[in-house]
Amino acid sequence: MNNEVKKVSIGLIGLGAMGRGAAINLMKHNFEVIGFDIRKESLDWLKEQGGVPVSSIAQLAEKVKIIISFVVNSEQTESVLYGDSGLVERLKKDSVVIACSTMDPAYVQNLCARMTKDGVALIDAPVTGGASGAIKGTLTIMGSGDSAAFEIARPVLEAFGSNVYYLGAAGAGAKMKVLNQLLCGVHLAAAGEALAMAKQQGLPLSTTLEILNKGAANSWMLSDRGPRMISENFDNPASAVDIFVKDMSLVLDAARKNKFPAHLAHAAYLAFIEASARGFGAMDDSAVTTNYHMETRAI
Repeated sequence: MNNEVKKVSIGLIGLGAMGRGAAINLMKHNFEVIGFDIRKESLDWLKEQGGVPVSSIAQLAEKVKIIISFVVNSEQTESVLYGDSGLVERLKKDSVVIACSTMDPAYVQNLCARMTKDGVALIDAPVTGGASGAIKGTLTIMGSGDSAAFEIARPVLEAFGSNVYYLGAAGAGAKMKVLNQLLCGVHLAAAGEALAMAKQQGLPLSTTLEILNKGAANSWMLSDRGPRMISENFDNPASAVDIFVKDMSLVLDAARKNKFPAHLAHAAYLAFIEASARGFGAMDDSAVTTNYHMETRAI
């Protein structure tokens, strides 16, 4: 008699740095991961890890009732859910889609209403903690949506998040992520400015970073991105400058809608848009520090 418990199958769309970390931790927690990505190398990677790659969203929809999406933004989310190969129309009724992307709260609220009419629940669950947090399974997850659907999603979220919060109706998670990105963007731009100023003054950069990290000036962004700023190792991005151009744009959109001045968020946005305009858009976001360097890259 076979007493082996059948694994619950989870669909995973988007096998970038965050998606890969989630996949590894889901498999560690005895979930079967069925994954889709437009890049063949990502599908090959999933197979090597013991997951099940599929070649289309349609194939994914046939096999699962819980799907996690780690695509980049609302445009890609819309394409995945309602595009030519749209997931929603192919999913079984009462399926749950967990959207972990950083998106505009108004879009998320509208999307939830549309999906509810189509018999599919949306859990708005943006994350923070970076690629390292995804690999370690220590992400903080800002969840919102239908409460019953969230409880279905909770064991899945707890597989790759050590801090899982439920904030209420869909869109609340997106609003919280906007606040999170406001602070992340400001902290990152400030770290880049401080280390560039240290360089301009001839201070020993490694020692400068060590001192700042051990004092009241420390931040997660300074300790995580500071070494890359010092080494100017921007070519293997964990998160790109243009990601923060997008995210700080969401912050400013929210500020404008709420008539909130957000002075520091504006300054940080200008720092990232300047770095992007100077040719660093696809580079690691720590390249924001190059705004103070004399040399430029060709755009």
